[in-house]
Amino acid sequence: MATYIHVPEGAPEVPKLDVTLDEHDYRAGALKLVKTLRPHWKPSEVKMKSFTDGITNKLIGCHVGGSMQDVVLVRVYGYKTELFVDRENEVKSFRVLQAHRCAPRLYCTFNNGLCYEFLQGVALEPEHIRSPAIFRHIARQMAKYHAIHAHNGWVPQSDLWLKMSKFFSLVPAHFDDPEKDQRLNSEVSSGACLRNEMIWLQQNLSKLGSPVVLCHNDLLCKNIIYNQQEDVSLPKSLHLLHRAIATDWRCSVCPARTPPGPVTNSRVSFCRPTLLSNFNQNFFFLHTISSRALGMQGNVKSNTL
Repeated sequence: MATYIHVPEGAPEVPKLDVTLDEHDYRAGALKLVKTLRPHWKPSEVKMKSFTDGITNKLIGCHVGGSMQDVVLVRVYGYKTELFVDRENEVKSFRVLQAHRCAPRLYCTFNNGLCYEFLQGVALEPEHIRSPAIFRHIARQMAKYHAIHAHNGWVPQSDLWLKMSKFFSLVPAHFDDPEKDQRLNSEVSSGACLRNEMIWLQQNLSKLGSPVVLCHNDLLCKNIIYNQQEDVSLPKSLHLLHRAIATDWRCSVCPARTPPGPVTNSRVSFCRPTLLSNFNQNFFFLHTISSRALGMQGNVKSNTL
């Protein structure tokens, strides 16, 4: 069985540039990248826009002129994110999806980040995803991901529990900062409690027989781009891994079920189970995604849902 991502033959190679960006003063480094990727651009005319929706990484859009028709996105890795994000797998993910026309073009990598194509459209909010017209588009794009064979003939195996265990090993038991430590103790369950919950989930969910497929694994609303002329794109797929198909369904349902209102603290919309929509709407959302993804014409096993 295999957990790795296999890049198909013929997938475009990705150049590696020896450039390091300072996330606090990124213009000089970004211009070095642009000089290679867009040599016809005049450095004095390059405009840069910082996108602020990311949690761990810094994202900068580089372009010239008044419009943003040709934009080079520069993603600078967040501090110590390499401890839980496999950067080699990240590049493989881009190459696999590019080969299947499911991702923007990856222009290059550099010492602490990568550059890729900007997709025109609107980043979605939870209220958008609740729309049947839009989540049907999302279901269709998810189905494309799940149909990709990136395991080179091996039987794909989920590494969900291994990754979760690794993440738990990185969680600090306390912080030196009193305010952070107080929040950790008051808002987060203990490590032992979380590990016990993970073991319980593993024991119960592993019995369901959910098919293991290539999953996006990061379907937050802001990672879904909607373009009325060109459908829906799922551009941010840096965590592409083999997982049970229901994992991606859960990722897409949670933001769709998040109630409207301001997002606090980490700027991320999380699911609040006590405020879920009615059962019929929730089931219709899952039924649409599962029917598209599995091609089962609505014949979905109840234990998978």
